[in-house]
Amino acid sequence: MSTARPGSMQAIVRRSAGGSFTVESAAIARPGTAAPLAAGATLVRPTAALLTPLEREVARGLGIEPQGTTGGARVLGTNVVGVVEHEAAGGPMRGTRVAIHPVASCGTCERCRGGLALHCAQRTILGIDAAGGGLSELIEIPTASLVALPKELDDERAVFAVSLARAMQAVRRGGVDRKTFASILGDDILAVLATIVAVEENPLARLVASHESTLRLAEQFGIRHRALAETGRRGDQELVIDTTGSAETLLAATRMVRPRGHVVVAGISARSTTPVELPHIALDEIEVHGSGFGQLAGAVDRLARRVIDPSPLVARRIALADVARALPAIGEPGTPAIVVQVTR
Repeated sequence: MSTARPGSMQAIVRRSAGGSFTVESAAIARPGTAAPLAAGATLVRPTAALLTPLEREVARGLGIEPQGTTGGARVLGTNVVGVVEHEAAGGPMRGTRVAIHPVASCGTCERCRGGLALHCAQRTILGIDAAGGGLSELIEIPTASLVALPKELDDERAVFAVSLARAMQAVRRGGVDRKTFASILGDDILAVLATIVAVEENPLARLVASHESTLRLAEQFGIRHRALAETGRRGDQELVIDTTGSAETLLAATRMVRPRGHVVVAGISARSTTPVELPHIALDEIEVHGSGFGQLAGAVDRLARRVIDPSPLVARRIALADVARALPAIGEPGTPAIVVQVTR
């Protein structure tokens, strides 16, 4: 489990008694003597983080317990890179630049032993349901969650590794190949990245989006695209990947897919959804799959080799103290992602 270190500035989301949420940048008090690192943990100084729709959903309540259980507070930050400040035995050396995998597992349960560590029964997810997210000046991270970054990969590109790994996982779950009629549905960075990855397997894969700004991004990346309002519901797609996770997009996805086709739900939303058309799913034998976090190594490699250049997805760059003001803009048209300089 990750832990923000006392005395460090953090971007904190708090839940009020009425259920609303506020975000603030503040420092937690530093006790007289800092607690020693936990066994198997490494102290990391985050240098850059990415604000994405996932951070917005945490601010809306994703992963936050009701007021009174844990104080209703979380430190934001799931997409993070940093520098090792205090090394652990067998871990990266001090000064090593690292990407942080957000899922921490116990390593000993039946799921972990069976190759399902990302679905560990005791897992915690950085910035979602862990006590400390990556938007903090210092954070204690399980050493097993760290992936060393190559010298040629700068922080501003490396910070996309978690989102790219999610996109790669969604495409794997969908089983895209050169014969698949595939659409990726959404207006966030996950939709754009998943389409770029899918196109590597099938040049005819397309992005379906609601906002003109997202369609312009698709043009910049040279990928096929279509406005959702202009997309028919003929049920002719073999695969639809939904990166939003809303009731509206899930309904659209099930209507776009053909009988015995596949829908991959990759969007993670805090808002409750209404049921999709279950009779339609049953009668047309549509298969629905979930997709969560993927492995970081492959994403880091693609970014290092510049197979994917995420720079057009950066709307602006801010400091840690400006997170509270910037977060409401995430997911709005023209603001797919914001890079946060956490420390220098």
